[in-house]
Amino acid sequence: MELIIDALLDSIKLLPFLFLVYLLIGYLDSSTDNRLYRRLVGAKWLGPIIGSTLGCLPQCGFSVVGANLYSRGMISIGTLLAIFISTSDEAIPILFANPGMLSSVGIVLGLKFIIAIFMGLVIEAIMRMLGRSTLTPKQMVSENVEVQGGCKCQDGCHSHNGGIWRSALLHTVKVFMYILVINLILNAIIEGIGEDSLSQILLSNSMWQPVLAALVGLIPNCAASIVLTEMYIAGTLSLGSLIAGLIPGAGMGLVILFKANKSFIENIKILGILYVTGVIFGMLLQMIS
Repeated sequence: MELIIDALLDSIKLLPFLFLVYLLIGYLDSSTDNRLYRRLVGAKWLGPIIGSTLGCLPQCGFSVVGANLYSRGMISIGTLLAIFISTSDEAIPILFANPGMLSSVGIVLGLKFIIAIFMGLVIEAIMRMLGRSTLTPKQMVSENVEVQGGCKCQDGCHSHNGGIWRSALLHTVKVFMYILVINLILNAIIEGIGEDSLSQILLSNSMWQPVLAALVGLIPNCAASIVLTEMYIAGTLSLGSLIAGLIPGAGMGLVILFKANKSFIENIKILGILYVTGVIFGMLLQMIS
């Protein structure tokens, strides 16, 4: 029962973000021109900077938003990575809740913010050097589009089916159920392993600890960031390992990415970049701290 309640609460936290992003998508899909799309696409080099700033807000709401927008071709891969890297999920609230860790809040946020901007801009530069667009355009609306009275719509015209509010609500409920199931499964797995066993597995005081911490961070659930942060507070995890785990820890944003973005290979590449980034910067911090 406790696992079910925890999974339910974790999932409910995302409801406002999910509804807002689907409301935005619904509005853009129903628009007869694509000016807002072009403005978002035109962010170019500012994209990773804006994404890093938004990702710094506690919890993984904006990583969910970013995954949805990326799957629609509205933001570049550099901007998406910046959002994912700067996202700290539950780490910041937990550090704030421990008076002795208040100084770590600024350090963690600052490091992740800088790394997010750096990696986002690097990816943007690499894409341009390769002669590719920084954006992979997706269809603005799906193939089963009907045009009724000049309005483009999916599964019938928004204005004929209760408007974009109803459409956003239906999408939100569907994704919420998907997230709830994932949270239930992951919570059960982490509960089964236990924090003590996880501490031993993570090679406490080892140079290679960031490698394993980054693997834990890939778990698309706030439980991963909670475990990593609690272990850091307890002294069993180094700062470098905490950063290594939090960099790929985009929470449910990763789940939404794999669900919404149809290119599995593309998703795996993004996952790989996040993991390698976490390991590299985690080990660098491990060496100098």
